[in-house]
Amino acid sequence: MRTAWRLLPILLVMGLAPKAVASSKTTSEAPQLNACGCYRNSVGTCLCGKKGKCECPGECEPKGCSEKRQKDLDKEIQAETKRVQEAEKKRLDEAAEKKRQEEAKVEEATTGEDFAEGLTAADEPAAGDQDQAKDKKGKDGKKGKKAEKAEKAEKAEKADKTDQADKTAKSGETAKVEKTDKADKTTKAEKTDKVEGADKSKKTAKAEKTDKSDTP
Repeated sequence: MRTAWRLLPILLVMGLAPKAVASSKTTSEAPQLNACGCYRNSVGTCLCGKKGKCECPGECEPKGCSEKRQKDLDKEIQAETKRVQEAEKKRLDEAAEKKRQEEAKVEEATTGEDFAEGLTAADEPAAGDQDQAKDKKGKDGKKGKKAEKAEKAEKAEKADKTDQADKTAKSGETAKVEKTDKADKTTKAEKTDKVEGADKSKKTAKAEKTDKSDTP
C-alpha cells in the first residue's frame, strides 16, 4: 500500500492513475456467470445476457425456459404414449389374426375328418345294418303283396260301384225320356182336342145362321 502511495505521484504525472483505479474497481465488481450465461445481483434478481441458454434447471435461467422445458416434456410424453398404444394395437391385431388362422385350421381338419368318416360309413356298412336292410326288404315284400291284394280288391269294388252307378244313371235317363214322350203326347192330344172343339163350334155357328136364314 505504501508502495502504491509512493508511486501515485509518478502515475499522476504519467496520466495512468485514473485508468488503474477504474480497472481495479471493474475487476473487483465483475459478476460470476453460470453455464446459462446468467447471474444474480445483490438483491437476488436473475440477470442474463443476450446469449443465455436454458441448461440450468433450478438455477438462474433466461425467462421462458421453464415453460419451454414443460412443453418439450409434454411432447415427449405424448409421443411415448402414442408409441405404446400403437405397439399394443399391433400386438392385439397379430394375436387376433393368429387365433383366426388356428381356428380356420382346426375347422378345416374337422371338416376333413367328418367327410372321411362319412365316406367310410357309406362304403362299408356294418353287418348289423346289412341284416336290418335284409329284414326291412323282407317286411317290405310281405307288405307289398298284401298291399297288392288290397289294391286289387279295392279296384274291383270300385268297378262294381261304377257299373251300378252307370246302370242307375241309364235307368234315370230312360225314365226321363219316357216322361218327356208322355208329356209330348199329352200336349199333342190337348192341342188336337182344342182344334176339334174349335171346328165343332164353327160348324154349330154356321148351322144356326143357316137355320135363321131359312126361317120366313
